[in-house]
Amino acid sequence: MRPCLSHVGAIVKIAVLAGTLLTAPVAMAQVVRGEADSPPNEGRYLYQPVPDILVHSWEVFRLSELWRERPILLTLIFTRCAGVCSPLLRSLKAATASVGGAGREYALVVLSFDARDTLSDMVSLADYLGLSNERAWIFGVASAEDIARLVRATGFWFEWEAASRQYDHPAMVIGIREGRIVRFLIGGTVSPVRLQEVVRELRGEFVPAYPLPRRDVLFRCFQYDPASGRWRPDWGFLLLLVPGMVTILGTVWIFRREHRAREDRARTPS
Repeated sequence: MRPCLSHVGAIVKIAVLAGTLLTAPVAMAQVVRGEADSPPNEGRYLYQPVPDILVHSWEVFRLSELWRERPILLTLIFTRCAGVCSPLLRSLKAATASVGGAGREYALVVLSFDARDTLSDMVSLADYLGLSNERAWIFGVASAEDIARLVRATGFWFEWEAASRQYDHPAMVIGIREGRIVRFLIGGTVSPVRLQEVVRELRGEFVPAYPLPRRDVLFRCFQYDPASGRWRPDWGFLLLLVPGMVTILGTVWIFRREHRAREDRARTPS
């Protein structure tokens, strides 16, 4: 794992690279305008390849240099975000502390999609979140062209809102293993239970799909607990027993009725 941004030499590299990535934010928004799909359609993007973009962090490297070492949890934010970005990163930080394995089993990459953001902005964000000394976390920027490629490949989108001078965008964490997308976490907060599920997927373990709590799902045969990896029967499982029980009880009733009919005929004088 590469050293964090606070290491010696980072500020020098920041000064050199900061001026190379400035582009008008509206131009970036036009790249993805019309591609917005909120929330992203996971089925469309799962197991698709991720572009091997250049990341400008404490040094310049390709994403493939990271995913060849270990899986990646990637999230896209912008430092001027007045909405979900900071809460998302804080909950991801808390969830990784609870689940463990960060830096050993997976790396966390935080990239800005805002062309105005510089490495200095990302360093300040890492410091603000108390993550500048965390070796598992990499904060960086990329060129407008590479961000556009990453956006198209992952289903992420963003759109400039002139009235608020903010970007509208989904909150999502993308699990990448061996250069392919294996899982999404979508939403403003990341719970340890959901993150544990993703980490198991990044390890290559089979994680069964399970229904999310929804009011329109009335009957379930089983409930899956991603934290323990175990199944437990739900009350809907009883419905599977109903046809068999009805058949058995009906067969018993028919045989008993026929048996009584024979006894009655035997007792009746001919």
